[in-house]
Amino acid sequence: MLTFRNMRDMEKGEIKGFFREGCRIGCAVYTKGERQKLLEDLSHSKETGFPQFVLVYEKEVLIGYLFLYGEEGSPWIIHNADEKTYEQEKEMLVYGRDLCRRLDGEKLADFFRSSWKKWNAWEKAIERRGKHGQRKEEGTRKKTDSGRTEAEGSF
Repeated sequence: MLTFRNMRDMEKGEIKGFFREGCRIGCAVYTKGERQKLLEDLSHSKETGFPQFVLVYEKEVLIGYLFLYGEEGSPWIIHNADEKTYEQEKEMLVYGRDLCRRLDGEKLADFFRSSWKKWNAWEKAIERRGKHGQRKEEGTRKKTDSGRTEAEGSF
């Protein structure tokens, strides 16, 4: 089970820890200018709207992030859910969708919903291909005179 923490509710020491650890999860904030920009964006974060900056932990270890910049113009989301395990990704996408719904961010919620649908469809296609491949392999076996099975077209 993952733990989600909004950076708005973190102390400065915890945020500095994120700056140090971020590169390990693909969210590096290298320069002073990048840190200042993120801190400035974070200062605009509010409980009832966007932007939202959420860090994701598993067993108290930082593993991910969801940065939701808002609905104005084109919705802007940065995350690393697609780099996680299937279960972690699912939990992160569902959390993001639900957070956006609570904040009346339907465009952003739709992004998470469509991401999950695409992922689900992709998983089902792989599963079907795997089953089909297994049946195809089973269908290419024939019995030899000794009663054993042998694959047709063996090398």
